[in-house]
Amino acid sequence: MRLIGKIAAAIGVLAILCAIFGWVYLRSALPQISGTVTLEGLEAEVSITRDRHGVPHIVAQTPEDAFFALGYAHAQDRLWQMSMHRRIAAGRLSEIAGEATLSTDVFLRTLSLYDRARKAWAHQTEQARAGMVSYSNGVNAFLNSRKGALPPEFLLTKTEPEPWTPIDSLSWLKVMALDLGGNYWSELARLDLASRLDTDQLMDFFPPYPGEEALPLPDLDTLYDGLDLAHIKTAQTDIGKPRGLGSNNWVLSGDHSKTGMPLLANDPHLGLTTPSLWYLAHMKIGGENVIGATMPGIPFVILGRNDRIAWGFTNVNPDVQDLYVEKLVDDGTAYLTPDGPAPFITREETIHIKDADPKTILVRETRHGPVISDGRTDLAEKMPKNAVLALRWTALDEDDTSGSAAATLSSVKDYEQFKTALRLYTAPAQNIVYADIDGNIGYYAPGRVPIRGAKNDTHGLVPAPGWKADYDWESTIPYEDMPERENPANGVIVTANEKIVGPDYPHFLTSGWALPYRGDRIRELIADTAPHDKASMARIQMDVKSTVAADLLPLMLTLMDQEQKALDETQKDILDALGAWDFEMAVDRPEPMIFTAWHRALAKRLYADELGDKFDRYWGPKVDFLKMALLGTTKANWCDDIGTSDEESCADSVSLAFNDALEDLSSRLDRKPGSWRDWQWGSLHRGVQEHRPFSQVPVLARFFETSTPAPGGTYTVNVAGPRFSAPNPYGFTHGPSYRVVYDLADLDRSSYIIPTGQSGIPFSKHYSDMMDKWLHGDFIEISTNPETFQSGDKLVLKRQSSGETGGALP
Repeated sequence: MRLIGKIAAAIGVLAILCAIFGWVYLRSALPQISGTVTLEGLEAEVSITRDRHGVPHIVAQTPEDAFFALGYAHAQDRLWQMSMHRRIAAGRLSEIAGEATLSTDVFLRTLSLYDRARKAWAHQTEQARAGMVSYSNGVNAFLNSRKGALPPEFLLTKTEPEPWTPIDSLSWLKVMALDLGGNYWSELARLDLASRLDTDQLMDFFPPYPGEEALPLPDLDTLYDGLDLAHIKTAQTDIGKPRGLGSNNWVLSGDHSKTGMPLLANDPHLGLTTPSLWYLAHMKIGGENVIGATMPGIPFVILGRNDRIAWGFTNVNPDVQDLYVEKLVDDGTAYLTPDGPAPFITREETIHIKDADPKTILVRETRHGPVISDGRTDLAEKMPKNAVLALRWTALDEDDTSGSAAATLSSVKDYEQFKTALRLYTAPAQNIVYADIDGNIGYYAPGRVPIRGAKNDTHGLVPAPGWKADYDWESTIPYEDMPERENPANGVIVTANEKIVGPDYPHFLTSGWALPYRGDRIRELIADTAPHDKASMARIQMDVKSTVAADLLPLMLTLMDQEQKALDETQKDILDALGAWDFEMAVDRPEPMIFTAWHRALAKRLYADELGDKFDRYWGPKVDFLKMALLGTTKANWCDDIGTSDEESCADSVSLAFNDALEDLSSRLDRKPGSWRDWQWGSLHRGVQEHRPFSQVPVLARFFETSTPAPGGTYTVNVAGPRFSAPNPYGFTHGPSYRVVYDLADLDRSSYIIPTGQSGIPFSKHYSDMMDKWLHGDFIEISTNPETFQSGDKLVLKRQSSGETGGALP
């Protein structure tokens, strides 16, 4: 027995030693942040000093050395994220995930983002190419000189990082353009629903922007010369993201600030990931500074400021994508054009798949663009045998120079240079606000937006017939005609994805404007709380009053008044509480939860019967549609349940939805409706910042992703819109991916925050150390004063001279 005990003790000690060794080894993946590293590829010595938040302050003599050092720092902190970005852009997920991601890879290869990035390289400016080459050299210098373990994701997937190239950087910009400009799914959505809804119902379900006339839909049979496209369906639609997302930015002149100088705020709303999409950095190049949000994989500050100006982006939601139905001829070897048959441009792509044989696909392109129906079986199966779908998209233009715009913007000194730099910007169109230390403010919306001909009656709402010349793009909107404002008389410029042009604007930008809830609320708060400083600007960013609830709830309560006799005392108490609610979507209150559940249930009651088996794909807030339906201003009667013999009123639908909501919440919270006062919005409304790819692996998700209860909702300024059809329909995965307030009176006092932390290594102290600040509206400052930032850990990158040894570049 003693021998067995000794063996057991020895095994226990060995296990402890192995665990300690494993932990020490894994921690060796943390970056070296002090000392000296000798590297090939530098022109001169560069320092990287990390402050207490992990933000690198890079001091270099030339832009090329600064970008080299940024590439080195990105690779130190975000190597796995960069690897995933490359795999997404290149359609190489299946190499690590197997057949589970094969359909995604096939689509991405068909879309040809990586191939188009290769072709765009030749069109970049010399400055941009030099920056991307230097950045790639910095990433690769780290790969060649690193010591210790790789980040744990590489170990778990049994993969190794590959050398970085400038094409990897350009291709990720195209992925971002796809995320911000993917409106072609709305064209498919209308075709998808055409088999269930008549023309009036379709126009109801996709209502125009408030105050605008609805664009008419063409007769589909006539449009496609008899081709039957009414049964096309796809698992992905424009309802793929929760409505109410987008971004906010605004700039105030000195007339509205306490200092007499401009203030500029920006909070782009994107998918929340762990680590964050953004990486904060400061580069001091010679005697000039640039600070802000960079993207790992790209060498330039995307959203930021230099010593003279600050800028911020929101999405225009431009309609820069059109699908074309291409009619096949010559036994499918060619397609029809206005000038007769034309051959496809083809190439083969081989996709390597973990634990399976490689798959080779044929990618076809027409004069309009890639044949995307080749890349999605759900589309191909429903297409007529003699037709395919091709995509025309500005971001696939070979002369896309968006990467060059990013390279130029950081060195801009005034508004005229700002406009000149933005000429290089292609996709997608953005609302870019501007301020400078001379007190000027401005706004420009650069980007390549198509001009469709007067005979194009699709208006970009449904796919166009590719064989008819009237549906080809005629040109693009001249840069000088894109929306612009410089030093407006009222001293205020606000954009929140709502409509940015008046009725006299001569060009069509989009029919996909976001509803004006966020923009109107920001303008209201600016007017009510002036004069402003950076603290008041931050409070506006954190505002969670639901103007959606303020718009919808009174209608719902009015209709419920007709049903009061059928309510019990608990239900009446809940309705009284909702009637007295101030519409604040606070985490510790029951009213936001009850309203959202009621809103969700009402959407189901109003259009689940008409949509049938398609309903889940389109289950969303649809605030404008619901409001019109309750007011009775739609063309069809949506309140009536077509599955019953009786004709239900809107009061019936609202009442039934109220009961549905309370039952749903009771089941989710495992509590009786009588305990509703104890319900808290934050118990279900949790923000999940997903990890790629381990959020999809339950046993690993809790170690890699981050999650927290949060305030806000659909269309609140601090947006946190739930997705009604998700397993947790009250949680959210999209929101403010970065918040910043620039103070032009003293740019060093500007405030920054991202939702996670600087590091992508799970056991780093900077993995999620900014999350609590982000949640509560707190910020950090990033100083350009050497006396401030040089007190941190300092790593010197030393130029390798002849005879020295160092990491050889690939």
